[in-house]
Amino acid sequence: MSVAIKVWISIGLALLTGYTAYTLVRITKDRRARPIASNAVTPEETKSAKPLELDSFEMTAQDGELFGFEKLRDQVWIASLFFSSCPHECKSLNQTIAALQRDPEFDDVQFVSISVDPAVDDPQTLSEYAKLFNADQDQWLFLTGDLQEVGRFGRKINVPAGYKTHTRRLVLFDREGKPRGHFRYNNAADIAALKALLPELLAESSSGEEEEKETSADTEKRESPPVAVRGDAG
Repeated sequence: MSVAIKVWISIGLALLTGYTAYTLVRITKDRRARPIASNAVTPEETKSAKPLELDSFEMTAQDGELFGFEKLRDQVWIASLFFSSCPHECKSLNQTIAALQRDPEFDDVQFVSISVDPAVDDPQTLSEYAKLFNADQDQWLFLTGDLQEVGRFGRKINVPAGYKTHTRRLVLFDREGKPRGHFRYNNAADIAALKALLPELLAESSSGEEEEKETSADTEKRESPPVAVRGDAG
């Protein structure tokens, strides 16, 4: 083989190596960008959002029990998506949630983490995974379910949710199941905004509580005896 051919082969291999490296970099960037919702909803935009149909969702918790989302009615809660075999992103995400769980400001908030790899993340796997973050099951649920159902949940709240594909955002819900804001877990300004909005949501009453108060007030009015009026002495 002549020297010229060897030179051209070397040049070709170098170009091929460079192109391969460039392609891998692009793929890596695409994968990193994929979990982020490009059309994420801000607190201002969610004021007119419709409440989630809670009674239409049911998944399995880390204790193996079915969990109907209607149990979240009248609660303020935060949803997130993850998968247990995720090496870096999900661990960081759940470490942030663990810090919020330890924060007294979040004592009355329910955390709901939903797997996007249900074939692997069965209840036993989720139970062991939850221990990594000292998750209190009464306050922090790890859920698994049919992947199509998980995808439907994502579409309803305007975040990506597919096989090992998820958002980096925490979704804050009010007592009616209405999403009130999407917040990046790894952005200090977003977490500060979440904490600023939280007291407002905790102070709000659900529509059911308001109706109960109105009904109780109407009942008291009907049952109150008439007030006797003393006549003038003549």
